[in-house]
Amino acid sequence: MHTIDSPRVALIRRLFALLSGTGAAPGFLRIMLLMGLYLVVVQINRSGGAVMASELMSTRGYRPTEVGAIMGSMFLASAIVQLPAGVLYDRHGPRVMLSTLNLVAVGGLILFAFAASVPGLTLGRALIGLGHGTVIAGIYLLAVAWVPADRVATMTGTVIGMAGGIGAVLATTPLALTLGAFGFALTFGVLAALTMAFSAAIFLVVRDTPTDRDGSHGRAAESLWQSLRGLWEVASDRNLLPIYIMGSCFTAPFLTIGGLWAGPYLRDVYALTNTESSFVLLIMMLALYSGYMAYGPMDRIFNTRKWVVLGGVAAMLSCLLPLALLPALPLPVAVILLVVFAFCSPFFVTLAAHCRGFVPVHRVGRAIACINLMGLVNVFILQAVAGVLVEGETGADAQAIADGYRLVFLMVAAVLIVTGAIYSRVRDVPVRGADDA
Repeated sequence: MHTIDSPRVALIRRLFALLSGTGAAPGFLRIMLLMGLYLVVVQINRSGGAVMASELMSTRGYRPTEVGAIMGSMFLASAIVQLPAGVLYDRHGPRVMLSTLNLVAVGGLILFAFAASVPGLTLGRALIGLGHGTVIAGIYLLAVAWVPADRVATMTGTVIGMAGGIGAVLATTPLALTLGAFGFALTFGVLAALTMAFSAAIFLVVRDTPTDRDGSHGRAAESLWQSLRGLWEVASDRNLLPIYIMGSCFTAPFLTIGGLWAGPYLRDVYALTNTESSFVLLIMMLALYSGYMAYGPMDRIFNTRKWVVLGGVAAMLSCLLPLALLPALPLPVAVILLVVFAFCSPFFVTLAAHCRGFVPVHRVGRAIACINLMGLVNVFILQAVAGVLVEGETGADAQAIADGYRLVFLMVAAVLIVTGAIYSRVRDVPVRGADDA
């Protein structure tokens, strides 16, 4: 029987101590391990869109626009919850918010498990989005409270990269095999039970700050009017507007391609089976969450946040433009471009750290909520438009179908070019010498 000082736990403890620095308070490891395990379950829902899309299209005969609406509803709902959740996170803390919103996700998972129609599946995904839409923000706020400012990006990148990566891997081939063997009802029923268990565990274990010993949040609460006024001031801050605009692409490009349409693309253009395409998606997910860990320390290594983000955008464009402009790419080349694109996509931790440099700590939740709002609205828009582009070529010859997917790549690239150009005008906030408010 392993004790708390077993070699495996000691190794994990040393890893987190190295990443968080000597300023991390006792108890942080326990909280981050719990949040990491929880994120594994969350990411199965967030990252499994491509597998679910292929399953719904091949077994139930749903059209691309219907699948786009079902999958996109989760991100639209996540966008809707961002601003009120940002206010409530700053007032009540991650512990209460995460454990409460989790219950909404449980209801959505149960509905999604048993729904047999497009409206039912859409509502289920929307409730999952309401419940799980702020999990990354919750992890980021815990890191802000528990570790030194110059280690926040590294810590969040590591937790999201490791735990999210495991969940994302499970959302590829394992999810495809599980859905094929057991169906939607049992698969998502089990996920609902796990989510319920995590809701209780978060409420009992998580503490918002190192001084929050009794779970009472540990911060002086603003009045509702002060909270709303602070939200408006953060949302309308001209210094932050270019960051918010760049935030519209912190997750939308990957979730539009790797999270939804890459599976159908590989099936329709390269004639891969659902299981074969799921292996490619698995590699893309591994690359994505390796990217999170790679981005984490970059702001400290290069002493810049702005140019780390813009470098990532440029690398994403170098992958998307060949996919969009060059017809009949060989399958290995297309797969390599998709995988590199996935690795370069997760610049959120660096962008969030850049945003943090402009706001005081008691308003970080609202600032991150604004980034998430922009990003998740754009996920819904891009996924929906991509569905229209793909369906416009349904029933046509093979070349026309391939052209529909190329238009999707071109659309995502165009959005990255515009948002990156606007973001390039923002003032940098380097790690060394940054104003940490």
